[in-house]
Amino acid sequence: MKRSNVLFAWGCLAAMMLFTACNEKYPGYKETRSGLYYKFHNQNTSAPQPKLSDFMKVDMACYLNDSLYYDWQGSQHEVFTQLQEPIFKGDLQEAYAMMHVGDSASFYVKADSVAALYYEQDPAAVDLKPEDYFRYEVKLLEVKSEEEFKADLEKMKASMMDNSRKALQDYIAANGITVVPDSTGIYIIPMETGKGPYPKKGDKVEVDFATTLLNGQSVGSTFDSPDKLSFVLGEGVTIKGWEEIMPKMRLGERVKAIIPFDMAYGEHSLGAIPAYANLVYDIKLLNITTAAELKAEKEREMLALKAQSETAFLEYLQKNNITDHTASGLFFNKLVPADGIQPQKGQVARIKFVASYLDGTFLGDSEQLGGNYDIVVGEGRVLKGLEEGVGMMRVGEKTRFVLPYTLAYGEQSYGNIPPYSNLIFDVELLDVLDK
Repeated sequence: MKRSNVLFAWGCLAAMMLFTACNEKYPGYKETRSGLYYKFHNQNTSAPQPKLSDFMKVDMACYLNDSLYYDWQGSQHEVFTQLQEPIFKGDLQEAYAMMHVGDSASFYVKADSVAALYYEQDPAAVDLKPEDYFRYEVKLLEVKSEEEFKADLEKMKASMMDNSRKALQDYIAANGITVVPDSTGIYIIPMETGKGPYPKKGDKVEVDFATTLLNGQSVGSTFDSPDKLSFVLGEGVTIKGWEEIMPKMRLGERVKAIIPFDMAYGEHSLGAIPAYANLVYDIKLLNITTAAELKAEKEREMLALKAQSETAFLEYLQKNNITDHTASGLFFNKLVPADGIQPQKGQVARIKFVASYLDGTFLGDSEQLGGNYDIVVGEGRVLKGLEEGVGMMRVGEKTRFVLPYTLAYGEQSYGNIPPYSNLIFDVELLDVLDK
């Protein structure tokens, strides 16, 4: 739809909402044709009104069946929301479109629609019933176009960055720090010397650390905890400042590191750490595991996992007395034999299946994929063991296939499926179709 048509449609919607009626459900409220209940407490129709895509500064509280759900009123933070097209009848977006700057009003909106269509939640799973309504208490404080809002946001970011840089320089001056920062702006001040090697990219480091803001407020420490921080250099799992500092520290060394915001969490906040925060770290390098040692450790783990998988596979076969198998190592047990036709290479085998691990833990089934599942035999688009097994079946047959990891996902993990996973597929062949 062209933008002009969108605006025209929105104007028609706003006009339609004028046709209201009183109702018995919420006395004192009016109801629009779309099912939105509203009551204005203050209204100034001569004040500016938001248009589609405008940003609105609001004071708002939300109640679920008159019990407080959340309250932004009187918040220290400015709350902006953008006016968008409604996605269901009686949407809160329709309520915003009715307001003018300075207006205050109450609106009732269906709670299950909000949960399902805005947050993709099952209303029943979050204890919302069809008769539940959210009541929004809204005061519209200000309206800005999208361009104005974005421009103001950029100005605010620039101001916060300038303030953060000034705060860092004031801290350096006030604490008499004479160390020259490195090329990234990080100040590294030695506290205890170390005599060990320097860690390199690919090495795993283990450290003790304490973090404070420039005002001395503590925001985290491991020194009094048995749990230490460890990570592999170069994998990007921590802030950029750590990646810069660690290769400059010897094993056993302790330093004070002053990290500017752009080498820490930048414009993001994290827990007690606000946006654009410069951070002061006390860091001690406790241990280094080289990349070669990590590789050898990983290989030992994988060998142990492989042995465990192979043992579990044999134990399952023995316990369940499954002896029939193919040359590839696919084991099977025909649960319901049948004399129907057998799929040939290039044909479509339509099946139902349930997949699980050897211990019976459910993995997935064809119901999750629409009820039936089609396999084109011989195209290699499914697991080797499943394709081989289905190719052996006859229409009407039900068979349990026990796939060793070599015929499943092999030595690699796949999603949540660990490496070396043996799998069970209970399969029913429903039909054979030409491709």
